[in-house]
Amino acid sequence: MRVLITSGATREPIDGVRFITNLSTGKTGAALAERFLKKGCEVVYLHGAQAARPSRKARRVEFGSFADLDAKLRSELRARPFDAILHLAAVSDYSVRSVRVGGVRRAPNRLAKLDSGREVSIRLKRNPKLLDRLGRYAGRLKPFIAAFKLTNGADARKIEDSVHRLSEKADIVVHNDLSEFADGRTHPFHVYEAGRKVADCRSRAALAARLLKLLRKEG
Repeated sequence: MRVLITSGATREPIDGVRFITNLSTGKTGAALAERFLKKGCEVVYLHGAQAARPSRKARRVEFGSFADLDAKLRSELRARPFDAILHLAAVSDYSVRSVRVGGVRRAPNRLAKLDSGREVSIRLKRNPKLLDRLGRYAGRLKPFIAAFKLTNGADARKIEDSVHRLSEKADIVVHNDLSEFADGRTHPFHVYEAGRKVADCRSRAALAARLLKLLRKEG
């Protein structure tokens, strides 16, 4: 079984040394890659610059910005067939369109380093959803797709709406909420199939086992 896993955070450049990112560590993606490799799967691991890596041998491809991840996803999915895509990467909803320094508009990739002594304003642009593109990049081959959704203190209605939207594009949806990580030890994951909850996993290891079971059922 060949599996593509995206993991970790994108980095959207502001200038040559600064960027916008998020809190994703990539630990869940690395744990899933580790388990899938242990079970004999071929894994391609697309990861952010600071994301955790699996200790077992996998083909690792590092990404930077949204545009970079988009290009590498397209390249990987068009180059070879995959049985499954686990899309865990925490992809920025916005990239930097322009930076205004002292009233002068500049492109972020043209700035070596912002002058910290001047007023700066940043204009953002909305990024498309990569989940919408995975099937198109894979072409006629239809891999199993698992989408991951992180919320923060969301109520039941908001979670339900988010899961149903993603279920239109993915075979399963894995949801977790930052408020459930309060004790610093457990990492609960809630697995949905066709919009209906099918499992509550209390650890990354339990999630990996559940995903493998679902994939083998599909295969």
